Amino acid sequence: MENTEERNINININESDILKVFAVSGAILQSVLGMFLKYAHTNDNLALLGVIFNIVKYTAPVFIFAIVYGMVKNNQHTKVSHFYKEKFGELVIPYLLWAAAGLIFFPEIQVNQHVTSFRTLIESFVLGNASSQFWYTVMMLQFQLLMPVLIFICYKYLAKPKRVIPLLIVSFVIFGAWLWMYDTFVFQGAYAISLRYLDRFFVSYFIYALLGGIAWVYKKQFDGVLRRIQFILIPVMLLILIWTNHEFFGFGFEDMSFGNLIYLKPSMTLYSLVVIFLIYMLARHLISVNSRSLPYYKWLSTYAYRAFTANVFMLVIVLRLFGDLITQLPFFVALLLVYLTTVACSFGVVYAFARIKVKVCREWLLLKQKKSAQHQSKIST
Repeated sequence: MENTEERNINININESDILKVFAVSGAILQSVLGMFLKYAHTNDNLALLGVIFNIVKYTAPVFIFAIVYGMVKNNQHTKVSHFYKEKFGELVIPYLLWAAAGLIFFPEIQVNQHVTSFRTLIESFVLGNASSQFWYTVMMLQFQLLMPVLIFICYKYLAKPKRVIPLLIVSFVIFGAWLWMYDTFVFQGAYAISLRYLDRFFVSYFIYALLGGIAWVYKKQFDGVLRRIQFILIPVMLLILIWTNHEFFGFGFEDMSFGNLIYLKPSMTLYSLVVIFLIYMLARHLISVNSRSLPYYKWLSTYAYRAFTANVFMLVIVLRLFGDLITQLPFFVALLLVYLTTVACSFGVVYAFARIKVKVCREWLLLKQKKSAQHQSKIST
């Protein structure tokens, strides 16, 4: 037992790390599925892409839950300025660099409004239009900015357990009203263009953030609730998948668009919550039995965000390298091959950059120390 606890301490892993791995894996797959629409020439291929996309359409909520779970766990006494400084280097810099690389080398992967001036360049960074995956980043960074508010709610306001249930009830009512508003007025509604960026506004995902904070602060109670409902989660997930697929394929196969598969609707909200609970329970189990897979999950989680920011850039390169081979292979084989290659390249590239950064910083520090020693030597002589 002591060895198990010691190994867990050395690995320093928690449920949020494993949640992030599932989130980034699904997000990269979403990017690949979106690119493969142009290779799907039959309804069977389109149906395959649509079903898989529905299955992995949990990524943004899982990311938010995991981010806030880890944030609340690790930053109760962290100075806000120190937190922001750390996250700027950890999150903002990779985003800006990969977004700039995309705009320079592959401007065709821009979404919504393309860059035509300095103003639209700034808008592209702020709104995440440089590539299809960057709206995730813009949305996630808002919860990092809200760190003081989230810490206050979780540790101060919810210090009294009797406030948890009323807060959850009010929050779900507000969130339900927000979903109704989006479905009625924005999604294919009168404000579909003017309010299209609400899908990356933090309010559209705050319920997952709140649950992430509560899951840590009241971990024992949260785990207990999940244990009581664990046997119904998979059947419920499958039923909701049938629901989401029915909604999606109701738009037909002609000009099929994943833009019709949105997070901001009741079916996808319920699906995301059930998937969060399932992955959380898997993570808790793996940690409790000290699974041999934990070091791999930890490594992947360390580079998950950076691999995510790089994935579409790497995907474009992978597709160009494979070229006509994609159309020559069976459709599913090509899809799987491109996905696995993109995952490997995304993680490989950001890992290589991380090692180079460490080496450069080490050499810079040694050079600085050497110069300092020489300076001290001259003074002493």
